[in-house]
Amino acid sequence: MTEEVSPEEAAEAAARKERWNAYLWEPGSCLKNKLDIKNPIELHFAEYSLRAVRQGEMDRGEVDIPRTYDKAHLQAIHKHMFQDVYDWAGKFRDVNISKQGNPFVPPEHLDKWTGKVSAKVNEKDWSTMSREEFVQSIAEVYSYQNLTHPFREGNGATAKQFISHVSEMSPYRLDFDRVERDEWNAASSASYPPDLEKSTDPDPRQMYAVFDKMTVERGAVLRADPELAAALALQNSTYAGVEESEHIDIDDKRPGTHAVELESEAEAEQHQN
Repeated sequence: MTEEVSPEEAAEAAARKERWNAYLWEPGSCLKNKLDIKNPIELHFAEYSLRAVRQGEMDRGEVDIPRTYDKAHLQAIHKHMFQDVYDWAGKFRDVNISKQGNPFVPPEHLDKWTGKVSAKVNEKDWSTMSREEFVQSIAEVYSYQNLTHPFREGNGATAKQFISHVSEMSPYRLDFDRVERDEWNAASSASYPPDLEKSTDPDPRQMYAVFDKMTVERGAVLRADPELAAALALQNSTYAGVEESEHIDIDDKRPGTHAVELESEAEAEQHQN
């Protein structure tokens, strides 16, 4: 027996669908973008290349991103990183998204949850932390930020940059190449609350092991970043089309490798009707 849907419920469902499709060239297709790319794989390569260049500008201190650790901070990071790709760069999403069955915070609660993330940063004295305290604290900040997932696309790169900014206040830095992608994804998934509607908090303890691996004393020698090197190489190649000789290396396990992660929020995150 089909359950009756009220006119109000039907109207809300139609509005949700309209908001979802507004991000796409056409229903079920690629995200709209400034590059006029209609193929999601081509968009992956282009987005990765352009984003990496913008990230390099931030890493070299060429961009003024105020360290306010709040909504404005997150939006400034996202806007700079994705300004070449999306018209909505820096703007919070207005649709529900999920990944592998795990729903993220509904759009109407994003400001509240971003406030929670900010509080987790500001309530601590990062400058005097022991290594163990840093690992636990940065895992907590990331777990809340990851559950929030405030943007339609680009949340992973934005969160990575954000927690790197947080780590600047401490004696430690984060080396993301020390953790394989599968391990990172498994820990992130395990940190989700079993039921977002019943439990309002993630479990940061599930992330302790991966952040322990990534935490390095700030005075330690920096290593070359193979991800950035690959991105800069891509930047010099055309991305108007994908040649038959090009392929995606799905065995690349590094958690920060956006171009080869086919869990694009455009494909792997579905709207909730």
